[in-house]
Amino acid sequence: MKKAAMIVVILSMLVSLAACGGANETNNGTDNAAGQTGQNGEKSPLQISMTLMGGPKTPNAWSESALEADLEKNLGRKVDIQPIMLPGWDQVQTKINLLMSDKKSMPDVVWYLGSMTKEYDNWAKSGVLVDLLPYLQKDGKNILQYYSKETLFYSWDKTGKFYRLPGDVAEPSAMTTILRKDWMDKLGLKKPETVEEYIDVLRAFTNGDPDGNNKKDTYGLSGPTEWRSFAPILYAYKSDPENFMVQPDGTVKYGAILPQTKQALKVLQDMYKEGLIDPRMIANTDGTKFDEIVQQGKIGSFYRWIDYFNPSSIVAQGFKANNPSGELMYIDPIKGPDGFSSDYPEQTGGWCFISVTGKAEEPGEVVKVLNQMASPETYKLINFGRENEHYKIENGEFKTLVNPDESAKLGLGNFSWYISRKDEANIKNTPEVMELFKKRAETSQPLRELRVEFKSLDRPAWKEYSTDINKLRDQTFYGIISGKLSIDEFDKFVNQYYKMGGQQIEEEANRLYKEQKKEYEEYEKWYAEQIETNK
Repeated sequence: MKKAAMIVVILSMLVSLAACGGANETNNGTDNAAGQTGQNGEKSPLQISMTLMGGPKTPNAWSESALEADLEKNLGRKVDIQPIMLPGWDQVQTKINLLMSDKKSMPDVVWYLGSMTKEYDNWAKSGVLVDLLPYLQKDGKNILQYYSKETLFYSWDKTGKFYRLPGDVAEPSAMTTILRKDWMDKLGLKKPETVEEYIDVLRAFTNGDPDGNNKKDTYGLSGPTEWRSFAPILYAYKSDPENFMVQPDGTVKYGAILPQTKQALKVLQDMYKEGLIDPRMIANTDGTKFDEIVQQGKIGSFYRWIDYFNPSSIVAQGFKANNPSGELMYIDPIKGPDGFSSDYPEQTGGWCFISVTGKAEEPGEVVKVLNQMASPETYKLINFGRENEHYKIENGEFKTLVNPDESAKLGLGNFSWYISRKDEANIKNTPEVMELFKKRAETSQPLRELRVEFKSLDRPAWKEYSTDINKLRDQTFYGIISGKLSIDEFDKFVNQYYKMGGQQIEEEANRLYKEQKKEYEEYEKWYAEQIETNK
């Protein structure tokens, strides 16, 4: 009996040791069960801290409680969401770096800007981030089915790992050329298709007293101070001053130095001289200020968001309130001298990302939460509320039942940019707007095929020289448009570009472009084996 009892004790000790040893092993795509179940066999609450940048940033909001209840219902486990509200744009990068500098302050899920390439590279190399691939393959179908193969390429590591997911990816094109339809009708104008016809319309908007107040107080073209505001002219000439573009010989060059950019600048200079361009376009006007300008109703055309055509748009509502008889219309991109036309192609890989950090004790469970947040039903809940309580759909049109203050108090949108859906789950979009997004995906393709979107984080020449080069570009180009500088200054800028490091930038860009094309071929094979079969 004593011998038998001793054997039982020894076996018990071995089982205990094996369990302890297992708890210290690195999990390979599965979470350790320790700490997940209580004495009664029920799973303990899953606590997830996550940095949030979008929405009203309302603490302890309804949206947080609603999300937790939804997760418990769908995952069969209580989830305690612990938001870390990030500060304004001028401080957000510093705050994220501070949080990520110490495991004690590190969130389980970190949201960060795509521009934080250096930080992301360091986190990935130092092992701070979790490889999400095995968890996505097992429990990430909503995520894998939503994002396109092209989009996920920009999250893929050449080692075959996935350290980050796009937090927000815009529609393939989210912008369009907009005109005042009521002014068009009043002045008897036809929808423009070419650069010449478009300029004629802008001329009529500027000089034809379209608002009928007997004052010369309207402008043809306006927009915030950014280069895509000039898209109707720039893109018609195949000019993209902010990106590298593929040349006929297969090499790539910076769009700001190409001959067609000079042509477009000359057209814009002539337009400005004639008074067709709002001076605020080159006076450091940001997007928020421009939204106010649109609502005032003194401009005839602008290149701006498709969302303006949603009745729920704050800009649309403000415009209608100030201009009861006013009406906006959209047109296809303007054709240039050789018939080329294109809308603005958005980034394929997204402008912000989310990663699961080593702080997360159960990364697989965290991925389950992210995957549920990516579902159409949960996405609608945390962004728009409950149907017939916070909104209703009437004749296919989204109508909110809460005012902006109430929406902010509810925390609707707090979880913006956490795998934001841009399909039918975005119920704010009317059927007309959804159709326009699809159409602009097609009309932006010509420029997308010419533009290079670099994936590599390792661009030392660009990082070293681009700030000064782009500063000179803006000073020169805005000077040319305003007439303060001669068009000949463009050629001086091109010469200066090469003196300021342009040659090194160009060599680096061409090397990376070739490498990226080869890498994408490898990625396509990997995607077919690792992702396509797990969707």
